[in-house]
Amino acid sequence: MRLVAALTAALLKALLIVAGLMLLLFAGALLLGQAGPHLREVVETPQRLNDLQNARERDIAEAARQLALASGHQARIVAIDHQRQRALQSWEQETRAELARMEAAARDQVARTRQSVEQSRRAVEQSTRRMEARYCASLNPVDWWTCRTLRAQVERLEASAAMQRQAVARSARQIETQARQDAERFRASAEERLNASTAELEAHLEESERALLELEASRTALLEQAHSYQTEEERLRRERWLILEFQKRWPGLLAIALLIALSPYIRRTLWYFVGLPLLTRAPGIQLAPPPADRDAADGESGSAVFACPQLQCSSAERTLTLSLAPGDRLLARPGYILSDRQGASTALFFDRRAPNISFISGLTLLTRLKGTHPPETAGEPAAQNPDQEPLREVLLGSPHDADAYLMRVDLHEHPGLVFRASRVVAVRGDIRIEARWRLFNLHAWATSQVRFLIFSGTGSLILEGYGDVSAHPLHDASARAEKRQPNVLGFDTRLSYRTRRAATFLPYLLDPEREPLVVDLFEGRGTYFFEKNPAARKRDRSPAEVVAGFFLDATRRLLGI
Repeated sequence: MRLVAALTAALLKALLIVAGLMLLLFAGALLLGQAGPHLREVVETPQRLNDLQNARERDIAEAARQLALASGHQARIVAIDHQRQRALQSWEQETRAELARMEAAARDQVARTRQSVEQSRRAVEQSTRRMEARYCASLNPVDWWTCRTLRAQVERLEASAAMQRQAVARSARQIETQARQDAERFRASAEERLNASTAELEAHLEESERALLELEASRTALLEQAHSYQTEEERLRRERWLILEFQKRWPGLLAIALLIALSPYIRRTLWYFVGLPLLTRAPGIQLAPPPADRDAADGESGSAVFACPQLQCSSAERTLTLSLAPGDRLLARPGYILSDRQGASTALFFDRRAPNISFISGLTLLTRLKGTHPPETAGEPAAQNPDQEPLREVLLGSPHDADAYLMRVDLHEHPGLVFRASRVVAVRGDIRIEARWRLFNLHAWATSQVRFLIFSGTGSLILEGYGDVSAHPLHDASARAEKRQPNVLGFDTRLSYRTRRAATFLPYLLDPEREPLVVDLFEGRGTYFFEKNPAARKRDRSPAEVVAGFFLDATRRLLGI
């Protein structure tokens, strides 16, 4: 029957999977059928926008080219007009100069003729006066006859001179008339040529104006078409702005996303191959002088209690029973005392002598419990040992995590152990706390901890770890041990502490939680403490708590809290 039930359950599971896949495929087909046209329009919208932009650019370029052609044609027409006007002005100036030259020549000729006639007239008058003085004043009949004859000749000469003067005047008038007529002909010819050139230029101007009007109409049409393209483009951009914005920004977004996604791997690679190799020659951290040979430990393997130099470490347990003698004082974090709290009070600071260190380390508002003997209960007398003082047993345990383990570390005039304050949940006896800084040590920065809290004196420390807590003693001065850095809870201040990078790169690159970058190295005589599973306390943290506590955890780690 069980076999039949198992086969039936497997068959039903397979049928449910097949049915679910069929439903998903059917829903996908319906979705594609409904969204296909919209997706096609979305896909074609960028190409349509590109076509519209190209068409608008072509139209604008064509309008600009035609406008340039019209401007060039008009410029050529204006240049021809200016050239013809200059030619007409030059020809008119030459004509006027020629007319002036001809008029000047005619005037010179008339002046010379008149001067010659005047000279001839004066010569005749002089000759006449000399003849009259010579012959006409004499009483000699011969002279009188000669004078009369000469006067007749003079009269004939004067008549001839008058005729010559009249001929000269006629010639001058003819020359002046001819010059005036030539000037009139030149002026008429110039006006005719000027009118012809003006008419031709006006025809060219009218043709140019018609061409400009046609070009203006074409440019207006092209601008209207470009405006319609721009309007359609704006409409498409308003309707598909999200797709267009994504199309415009996706290379940058992809680059940023890849950079963000790969930044942890880039950082790990740089730290592994560049940062950590620099630590090989850096000096180690030595918080206290190493112990003398006579203080070497006699480690006993296989016992529940480890014999360590000036300290003893119990085995780790989920709940730990601690005995308080009369006069002893126990300081515990709130909630860790699972037994009775009779006579309990609140201590503001772990160490009143160092309130600032207690406050910064978070060791405040602790529960104080004294080692007084509890009263007798009804029917059960208190157990007393006649040879010893009565002890008060206190049960300690983690109130938050079932995977937390507690370990008791007993100190006897110990120079100091380094622990993070958050891992110390209770203290019994005269334990002092002090802080030592190592700001200029590369190993301290490699572990992101520059302040070390040192617990020293005589008493007991209750440590909390996850998965399991162990103490490992080193008995020889040349002994050396290494441990994954996240697993280390603390160490003896007399140990030399340094770091190195992990031996394998790819496990650290892919998952630094599984294979951390830094490995802690301990050298000398002393004890170091470690836990088995430090990641267990992070399993129940929500993503919001992880993000919110990132910087706070980094600060706490830096300060050794």
